[in-house]
Amino acid sequence: MSAAAMTERRLIERAQAEGLLPPEARAAWQDEAGPSWIITVLSFIGAQLVVLPFMGFLGLLASRFFFQPPGAFVMAAVLIGGAALLLRARPAMFVTQLAFSALLAGLALLAIGFEGALHNPQLLTILLVLLGTALSIRVAWVQRVLGFLAAGVALAVVLWPLGAGHAANDWARWEWRFSAFPMIINAALLALGWALWVAREPRVSGRPWAGALHALADGAGVALLLAVAYGATRHFWLLGMLRGGPAGSADVPTAGLARIFDPGWPQLLQIALVLGAAIWLLRHWHLRERLPARELVLLALLYSVLLVGCLVVPHIGVVALVGTLALGTGRRLMLGLALAALLAQLSGFYYALDWPLAHKAALLAGLGAALGLALWAMRAPPAATSQQVEPPRPHWSALVLIAAGALLSLGLVHFDVQKKEQVIAQGQKIYVPLAPRDPRSLMQGDYMALNFAFPEGVRKALNEGDRLGLNRHAQVVATLDARGVATVRRMAQDGAPLAAGERLLPVKRLQGDWVLVTDAFYFPEGQGEPFAQARFGEFRALPDGRALLVGLADEHLQPIAPAPRKPRP
Repeated sequence: MSAAAMTERRLIERAQAEGLLPPEARAAWQDEAGPSWIITVLSFIGAQLVVLPFMGFLGLLASRFFFQPPGAFVMAAVLIGGAALLLRARPAMFVTQLAFSALLAGLALLAIGFEGALHNPQLLTILLVLLGTALSIRVAWVQRVLGFLAAGVALAVVLWPLGAGHAANDWARWEWRFSAFPMIINAALLALGWALWVAREPRVSGRPWAGALHALADGAGVALLLAVAYGATRHFWLLGMLRGGPAGSADVPTAGLARIFDPGWPQLLQIALVLGAAIWLLRHWHLRERLPARELVLLALLYSVLLVGCLVVPHIGVVALVGTLALGTGRRLMLGLALAALLAQLSGFYYALDWPLAHKAALLAGLGAALGLALWAMRAPPAATSQQVEPPRPHWSALVLIAAGALLSLGLVHFDVQKKEQVIAQGQKIYVPLAPRDPRSLMQGDYMALNFAFPEGVRKALNEGDRLGLNRHAQVVATLDARGVATVRRMAQDGAPLAAGERLLPVKRLQGDWVLVTDAFYFPEGQGEPFAQARFGEFRALPDGRALLVGLADEHLQPIAPAPRKPRP
């Protein structure tokens, strides 16, 4: 239960005790003690055992009628209408789960009836059905689920069809719709609607429909934050592809910090949302009367950092608005989710391919330093005392432990570096063919994902030798031709001698696949295009099986070097 709801409950109970309200008076959204989560889960499983066989029976009976229009629409109306009638009466837990499952099945049939053509008219129809159903029932958690689904449908509607010409196929169309500029408009509108309801919620707490809108708003807020957290990474990745791909995008004159001084309407929209959130919090909490100047300066600095973030990361304004309203109305879970969404957006900033890593680091370090300096400046002054107290000195044992830890860390790093230098200096040069990878995951910013050409029999033997997936390291036997190109022949056996011309190569399991040494090769930022021509991995290998990847080579075994960086004007 939110803090606002708890406060309202205490006020109602006090008014009832003083005889100002009748005993049956209650808050419109007052949470009721429900069954335990174990009972809820078991009831849901039991409902699925009824609904799923029923839907399968309908499919076997008349699939062409029930799963094609107009039969799909008729069955959807029956299921949704029947579920709404049951949920309006607040039935027992099992009946509630049964009705909820029927409701989901009806919504699925409604989408099936549109035969995959989920354009704006169809999406708006589904949205109206979700909202109408949510307002007609009286089960709060089902209303939250419907609010979650309604928010997702609203975000999919293209209210501002920018970038339609960029969509070459269905995948690109949906990526653009969800990740780029239409998503920015839709998310901002949904956040504004959510904030307006939350701000006015206490004034309509006694209305019969207030509880339904409260539950709807909770579900919609969760969906909104999850969507923008996911959309931030997809936004950067997709726009990087549309601006010429991930290769070389950081070399354009307007890349990096220069983009801060050239904001567009999406950035200005997010700035407006942050300013609106700050103004609302200032007025709602009467901060000028409650907080001293030092705390007000710190709060102003915090929102200033968010304003700078609007110029870099999409949807910062949306998260700031939802988080601020959640803070002001006592929605702690929503506030925590907003903070998590903010961290997810900052992590997605890595995929801003038109930002050099040095610029990203400088910006994030600068913002962090500003907040740290403000916290240090806003610290409370020490209380004045008559006697000067000498600060405690660190014990000598702590200093010894710190020094020993530092020496141990440096020693381990030095030992690892020395081993690699030995492999590079004394190892034989060999080339291992690269296997093709999905081009969409070939390059991401500053590294290339690698896959090596192993015979299928070798991969099968490696997997069979590690059925439990516990062994991460093994060795394979390879032969070299006159050019030094290695061909993997078999899995190495303990103690088995090697024939003439055979070499041991180390393999390891990474992300469920077996690779030689590593599954990635890192190159200077913005230099991915030359390395896209790589056909071989260049290794240095010792007779004992140690090997190290030192570079990539083209089909002629010529080493690939980074292209000279373009001079900035």
